[in-house]
Amino acid sequence: MNDQNALMTTRQRTNSDDNMIPLINIVFLLLIFFMVAGQIKAMPSPDLQLPESTLEHQPQASSQRLELAANGDIRLNGEVLSVEALTEQLQQLDAGEIALFADRRANAEQLTAVLQPLRQLEQLRVQLHTDVFDATAADLATLETAR
Repeated sequence: MNDQNALMTTRQRTNSDDNMIPLINIVFLLLIFFMVAGQIKAMPSPDLQLPESTLEHQPQASSQRLELAANGDIRLNGEVLSVEALTEQLQQLDAGEIALFADRRANAEQLTAVLQPLRQLEQLRVQLHTDVFDATAADLATLETAR
């Protein structure tokens, strides 16, 4: 009698383990899918308001990121720098391109101060990132205010 109980519990354990294998497979497949399909990239500071553009396709951000905040703060890859330190850091970088995220509230003086060091490096390609402008929504807003 004890032998039958021992066989039944072993058989029951095997059956419960066998039922978990498909669940584990699905979890691992989902994990792999989201690792491959998802993009992990550094986002610009949330307080930045990018200018709008009518581009349909936003360029891919390069690994080097330069941000200009509305108050004039300059960040290179998340590190706050002065204009002089920016010039030094850019000369030390071995990058072919840099992504520029300039706040729409920044004035021309602040933008010029950031662009001057970039002009000195002729081999550096600058990508200016903007928010994509939705023309249909803007047209509707214009029509609503005209009424």
